[in-house]
Amino acid sequence: MATTDPQAIAAAATGEGATGTGNALLLAQLATGTIVAGQTASGSFATLLGQIGSATSAATIDNTAQQAMLSQLTTQRNALSAVSLDEEAANLTNYQRAYEAAAKIFSIVDQMMASALNLGVTTSVS
Repeated sequence: MATTDPQAIAAAATGEGATGTGNALLLAQLATGTIVAGQTASGSFATLLGQIGSATSAATIDNTAQQAMLSQLTTQRNALSAVSLDEEAANLTNYQRAYEAAAKIFSIVDQMMASALNLGVTTSVS
C-alpha cells in the first residue's frame, strides 16, 4: 500500500517511540544479512535461478534426444511396415490372371456339359 504520509510507516520497533528506526534498520539488513542457508536474499535468489536454468537446459537436451530417438524409431517402423506399390501392383496382376483362368475353366466346363447333355448335337441352347 502506497502512502505519502511518513507517519503511516511503522519504522520504529516496539518500545522505541515515534522517532525510532529499529524496524527500518532490520528491514535494511535483509539486503545484506544471511537469511537462507547462510546466503543473502540476492545470493539465494541467484542460486535458485541457476538451478532453474540448469534444470531447463537438461530438460531441453533430454527433449532433443527423445525427439531424435522418436524420429529414428518411426523411420525404422515405417521401413518394416511400408507398402511397396510395385509389389502390390504385381500381386493385383497375378490375382487378375488367376480370376481370368478360373473364368475360362468354368466356360470350358459349361461347354463340355452342354455338349454332353446334347450328345454331340449342336443346338442353339448352350
